[in-house]
Amino acid sequence: MRTTFSKFVEHHGRVEIPLIQRDYAQGRPDQHIVRDEFLADLRQALILPAGDPKLPLDLDFVYGSVIGDAFRPLDGQQRLTTLFLLHWYLAWVDGRLDDFRSRFVSAAESRFAYEVRPSSRDFINGLSLYEPTPASTDCVDLGALIADQPWYFRSWQFDPTIRSAISMLDRMHLIFRNETGLFSRLIDDELPAVTFQVLDLKKFDLSDDLYIKMNARGKPLTPFETFKARFERHLQSSFPNERLEVCGGRSIADFFAHEIDTRWSNFFWPFRDLRTATFDDAIMNFMRVVIAVTRAPAADSTTADLTELRSAEPSTYTWFHDRGWLDWDMIAALTTLLVRWSAGPEPFRRHLPANQNFDELSVFKDIIAQPTKLKLDQLVQIAGYVQYLVATCGPVDPVRFAAWMRVVTNLATNTDYNRPDDLRRSLAGVRDLAAGMDDITAYLVQPGIEVQGFLRLQVAEERIKAHLIRLGAGWPERIGRAEGHSYFRGQIGFLLRFAGVDLDAPEAEIARLDASTAADLVEPFEHYLDCASQMFDDLQTDPAGAGRVWERALLTVGDFLLPVGRNHSLLVITQDEPWSWRRLLRNAAEGRDEGRVLRDLWDKLDSSADWSATLATIVATDAGVDLWRKVIRDTPEIYSFGSARMLRFEEDRIYPLRRLQMNGARAELHTFALHQTLKRITHPALRKSEYSETVGWSEEPHSQIEVAHGSEAVTFGLMLYEAPDLYGLYLETPQSPGPDLKAILLGEGFSEIDEWWTKHTSPTDMKADVLSLLEAFH
Repeated sequence: MRTTFSKFVEHHGRVEIPLIQRDYAQGRPDQHIVRDEFLADLRQALILPAGDPKLPLDLDFVYGSVIGDAFRPLDGQQRLTTLFLLHWYLAWVDGRLDDFRSRFVSAAESRFAYEVRPSSRDFINGLSLYEPTPASTDCVDLGALIADQPWYFRSWQFDPTIRSAISMLDRMHLIFRNETGLFSRLIDDELPAVTFQVLDLKKFDLSDDLYIKMNARGKPLTPFETFKARFERHLQSSFPNERLEVCGGRSIADFFAHEIDTRWSNFFWPFRDLRTATFDDAIMNFMRVVIAVTRAPAADSTTADLTELRSAEPSTYTWFHDRGWLDWDMIAALTTLLVRWSAGPEPFRRHLPANQNFDELSVFKDIIAQPTKLKLDQLVQIAGYVQYLVATCGPVDPVRFAAWMRVVTNLATNTDYNRPDDLRRSLAGVRDLAAGMDDITAYLVQPGIEVQGFLRLQVAEERIKAHLIRLGAGWPERIGRAEGHSYFRGQIGFLLRFAGVDLDAPEAEIARLDASTAADLVEPFEHYLDCASQMFDDLQTDPAGAGRVWERALLTVGDFLLPVGRNHSLLVITQDEPWSWRRLLRNAAEGRDEGRVLRDLWDKLDSSADWSATLATIVATDAGVDLWRKVIRDTPEIYSFGSARMLRFEEDRIYPLRRLQMNGARAELHTFALHQTLKRITHPALRKSEYSETVGWSEEPHSQIEVAHGSEAVTFGLMLYEAPDLYGLYLETPQSPGPDLKAILLGEGFSEIDEWWTKHTSPTDMKADVLSLLEAFH
């Protein structure tokens, strides 16, 4: 029997929530998603004109039995309670509480009753008889107003049902306070706005015990269950006849409704939350990412949409629907992915060959775990993946699919993303590139092809590589081996540049390179690839050993430091920082000077499988090497001074930095290097060497050297006086030396300057001067 709430109560005379039911929960804070979704549905139904084809809003079945003179629901308690509260609230808003009481109150008692606990029953009775004196538009806090009434007992604040009901009324007040005339729509039995169906278990020979066992979970609908019901209605109303090939001729609405409760539920089950034994979050997170990668790049709202989707906003139907995100592109992608992934006997059906940079299963796990933490380049790759599968009819060709994903992954991984608008441009680029997805290598070599939204240099690299791959002659394997290195991530333009390819003119290079001219590239390409592979293997796996030898050799050959704002970096192995080795490789591909230093080092290496001896010889070379480079090269502690390995060249001063800015601690290069040298040596006169780093510019960093003078300790300081070459080695304690100490100082070239016993020295002389001083005290 389909009915309205008013007619339902009138028909049965009394409705009692039985003792076996749990408390009213729909108003609880932890149920805010379900609550807000439900209220949004109710409001939408009530504001539609009577007779609108979308009406009535059907709230599904209410199960129960008539016992004595009352209907006792065993399922539907939450919906019925919310409807009762809404009837009271809207009657107050419209000034029709007399009408409300005529329908729902008899003999000063509510005809909708709670038997869960006495306090709940008394609260419902009290509310039914209560008529707030202020108008709804003048009431700021409805919950506080109710709690301040003489019929409201203070102890009721501990009743979960009452707390939840007041919370629900507060939310209704926020949503409906300025709406009028909705009470009439709510009680309209002829053209109803909201209905539900009643199933009397006894009329169907079903016992209460049986139903209680079937419904033993006693939990409210989860956010996804609510989403699913509303999403299915959305498909039925918005896309009643649309079909996809993967749906086997069925409408998308029918297909989704069947698959989500069968095959797709089985698909998500292995990825469930083991604590709750549900996969609701996984599905909602998945939908969120599908929405993101199917936004129309040219739409004005796309950048804002992408920003929102990466926020902490909970995933709900109302949020998705109200922003227009549940469009056909999203639905087609969602359906296609689930059909493709659930098609095999394995838990997750892969469609790409193994050993791809884009690992389908790994990406899927990232999607369902933390969708807002996905990097922007990952979203671009997912968009390319989705577009290929949606556009492909029938079986997927893994070779062509892999070729497409290789290009998309290379372009996305090697483009810089700092804000959502960068993502939008790349999504537009993927859509444009999709015209050639079926044979992407052939598409890229066509004259005049322009690919927007990605790093220009990487686009040129992909076009030239596509041409070389089509030439064959070992180039597909050669390029695959280079791109497959874990550090390069598809960015091998530096190898092409070093081998003689002009990446600034891809059209001309494609025209120039034929079987003969491409053959001339093989030997240098292979040599540089061997050098690069070994160097970056060592930097990743043995950074303080073999990797450090490569760094020292490179610094001996030339200045490769990258500018980072006002600083320069010795580079880090992490891949995504602007001061990483990968950025040096990009600069090398662009033909910049620091990249040429890398090529110059590799040119010094022969074809030997072991370059350790050659590298050691290079490191031992001092001729033609700037002093600051030699000092850094020979002071390993500088490489670990700060995590970003930053140096500040301030006029003629050089400061290793602990942090990116000068407001962090800093050292001075030459005094710090001497301090580290003294820490490594043993000398009878040397008690200890310490170093004082500084913050800001009020004082200079300096070294402190404590030496033994008989039974006493004498302390010297060493700091930069005037850049670049004037350093001061000065007596700190005692400030007034005795005759013996003064004799040593005079013998070592000290003199009294501004009341300080000082010796001027230079970066090239300070080590010898300090060692001579130690000998004088020995």
